[in-house]
Amino acid sequence: MAFSRNLNIVLAENDIAWGDKATNMALLKQQMANLPMGTDLVVLPELFTTGFITGDRDLAASLAERNTGETISTLHALSHEYQVAIAGSFLASTAAQLYNRAFFIEPSGEETFYDKRHLFTFGGEDKVFNGGHTQAPIIRYRGFNIKLIVCYDLRFPVFCRNVRNNYDMLLVVANWPLARQAAWKQLLIARALENECYVCGVNRSGTDAAGIDYSEASSLVVDFKGKVIAQRGTGPLIAAELSPAELERFRDKFPAWRDADTFTIS
Repeated sequence: MAFSRNLNIVLAENDIAWGDKATNMALLKQQMANLPMGTDLVVLPELFTTGFITGDRDLAASLAERNTGETISTLHALSHEYQVAIAGSFLASTAAQLYNRAFFIEPSGEETFYDKRHLFTFGGEDKVFNGGHTQAPIIRYRGFNIKLIVCYDLRFPVFCRNVRNNYDMLLVVANWPLARQAAWKQLLIARALENECYVCGVNRSGTDAAGIDYSEASSLVVDFKGKVIAQRGTGPLIAAELSPAELERFRDKFPAWRDADTFTIS
C-alpha cells in the first residue's frame, strides 16, 4: 500500500462545561483558529458539548439534537473553513430515542456517524441512552483508514479487532474518570499492540457536575509498538504526526496480523 504523506492530528483535551453547548462550542471555535499549520484532523472528547449526562434523562433530552441540528451544522462550517476533519461525539436524538453519537466530519462535507454500542451500565448510561447496533465504522481519510469508537467500547478487544490491517488508527473519544486512568492507558497501549496500529485516545479534563474527576494529561497517541508518542503539555491541545510509511514497514517486518483468527461480530 502506498501512502502520500503523514497525517497531522490535534487532540483537544477540554474541560467540558456541563450542559452548556454555547460555551463548549465557543471554546472549540477559539481552538480551531489557533491550530498548528498543516493540521489534518481535530479530535474532541466524548459528548464534547454537554458532558457525560447520565443521571437526568429529561436534561439529556432537552440538549439532544438531530444530525441536522446546530452542533453538526457548525462542525461542518468549521471543517470547511479550516480544511480539517473533526471527530468526537455528541448527544443525539432520533425518533424520541437518545444516543451517544460519534461523528467524523470532513472538509468535503462527507459525514460519518456511529452510535456507541457498549453503554456504560455501571455509570447508568443505559438509563439515558439507547445503544447502537452497528459495528464501528472505518473511515478513509487522507490516506489513513480510521476506526472510530466511543469510550467504553475500548474495553472489548473483539469489537476493536483489526482484521488483516483493515484500519491504521483506532480513534477513541472518551470521558474516562481519574479513578480508572491506569486501565485507560493500559487498554490504549494494548489495543495498539494487538492490532498493530496507531491508537489515539482523547479524554476530557476537569470535574463534571456529578463530582467525577478527570485527569489532565490522560489523552494519548500510541504507536504500533505500544510507545506513547504524544500527550498533554502546557495546554489542552496535543499535536501528533503519524507516519503511514513507518506503520507499513513495521507490519511488513513483524507481520503478526497474518496469524490472527478470522471471525465475525453479530
